[in-house]
Amino acid sequence: MEIGCGAGNTMFPLLQESHNPDLFVYACDFSSTAVDVVKNNPNYDIKRSHAFVWDLTSPTLPEFIEPETVDVVVLIFVLSAIRPEQWERAVENLHKLLKPGGLVVFRDYGRYDLAQLRFKGGRMLSENFYIRGDGTRVYFFTPEEIEHIFSRLHESCQFTIEQNAVDRRLIVNRSRKLKMYRVWLQGKYRK
Repeated sequence: MEIGCGAGNTMFPLLQESHNPDLFVYACDFSSTAVDVVKNNPNYDIKRSHAFVWDLTSPTLPEFIEPETVDVVVLIFVLSAIRPEQWERAVENLHKLLKPGGLVVFRDYGRYDLAQLRFKGGRMLSENFYIRGDGTRVYFFTPEEIEHIFSRLHESCQFTIEQNAVDRRLIVNRSRKLKMYRVWLQGKYRK
């Protein structure tokens, strides 16, 4: 299941490269526009995937997905867009969706990423939580915060941490003579 699917940049390559004829991928996003982009992609196949609008912080799971039936959830740059007071509900929903032994694959913004350092005054909503010009929000995490979210935030929905890493990269644009210091967090959390 790809949560925060956007244009389906995880789902489509996964389905294309998979040799498993039984692989079925759910793809959801908060944005109906994003879901429409996925559904209008010529590679969208309703026999192998289902794209739909859903908010990870919703009080209910999607009605067509039984609890504890999902093997893997891909969560790329999603948690950072959620208000901190909603993280507990998000983790609860992830836990409800996943089978015992299921896995969350995670990637998101790390503290002091270039994007955070570029924010101008008046954009901070709270500590390390900002609003972009387009109205979307972004939080910049530490590895300790992610560990807390997945292992201690919700007492009955704890995950085993298999990986909780910081990915620091220097990206150089030689033509513009720019150095960009990026910081991302990535992890694997097992139910």
